[in-house]
Amino acid sequence: MTILKKVCKKIIQFLCYMIFMLMISLFFYILFSIKVSLVISSFLIACTFGLLCYLIFRMIRSRGNFKFLFFKEISGGLSVSLLTLISFVVSFYFFSVNLIISTEFGQNLTIKEKLELYTLPLQTNNTSTTDYNKMKKDKKRATHKNVTIYYQNHEKELLPIIKDVLNKADQVTTDLFGPINDNEIDLILHSSTDELYEKTSLKQTIGYFDDPNDIIGVAITDLPSILSDEMPQSFYFSSTIMHEYTHYRLQAFVKEQGLYVYRIPLWFHEGVAEYVGMYNVDHRYFPFEEADFKKLVTHNDWEKFRLNDFDVYTQSYYAIQFIVNQYGESIIKTIIEETAKVNDFEKGFSTATGFTIEELQKLYVKDAKKQSLNKPANF
Repeated sequence: MTILKKVCKKIIQFLCYMIFMLMISLFFYILFSIKVSLVISSFLIACTFGLLCYLIFRMIRSRGNFKFLFFKEISGGLSVSLLTLISFVVSFYFFSVNLIISTEFGQNLTIKEKLELYTLPLQTNNTSTTDYNKMKKDKKRATHKNVTIYYQNHEKELLPIIKDVLNKADQVTTDLFGPINDNEIDLILHSSTDELYEKTSLKQTIGYFDDPNDIIGVAITDLPSILSDEMPQSFYFSSTIMHEYTHYRLQAFVKEQGLYVYRIPLWFHEGVAEYVGMYNVDHRYFPFEEADFKKLVTHNDWEKFRLNDFDVYTQSYYAIQFIVNQYGESIIKTIIEETAKVNDFEKGFSTATGFTIEELQKLYVKDAKKQSLNKPANF
């Protein structure tokens, strides 16, 4: 019983030490930039790994007469080795998170944003359940530039259509953002909207872009209609690919500016994606339920309004169209560049456009109605 108590006591001590190390490291890293944090965590990994190897070597050589600082004998050697191992694991954890942040989210993060990202892997309820490897396992593959397309055999005739759409999306987004250092991305075809929902749990949608995994997914709503170029199914299919590819390109450009991807509010992301998805398409204005742009910042904000009869895609599209009508397409790139300079979207937006988000809210609907009167609808 005495031995058991000692073992339990040691385990509790080591757990307390790990929690202490996590808290100290968290406080330490949020005070520094991501680049500095990466360097520090790399240095600590090398030091703790080297020390761990040294301690194991000393224990083997000492044959029971181990001594390191105030740690003595085998029990002391095991204790200091475990403490060093915990320090190594904690350093490796923060190095991994810092590396992901630097490559996926940008450099200029606030303390609050870094705190959220550092603790995200520890929040089990945020773990994605989408198994993309399982989705791709039994599908055929075709490659077009930086995109690998996953499809079933009976969907093969869609490949020329998809490649043409990707070429158009590539051209339009390059015109908007300039040349981008492209990643390899996957495009998964889903046989229906039901299958898309079943595999991803995404509600009321026919497409998605998963940024961390560089994966686009598109549902085939009506294969014969798409192949025969019948409206509106053919248009929806092409427009969705354009929309989702724009998400990929826009986020890649935002990262190249050193910005945290979600420094740009979601209404702007979605508005630009819809603008490209609806490129050179004229349609009539229809009244819609409008939301406050300042309440369309995060993904949770967006889903809350999207699933409650607010036409947030149309609203965001009209907003971007209004800005482009005023200043030309280059304004999209300028807004992001100005945001990167001050690390604040509202300030960057105002500098680039000359008006605030509140003023945009009052102006864009009037412009949409006016533009609709001057142009006939395509369908």
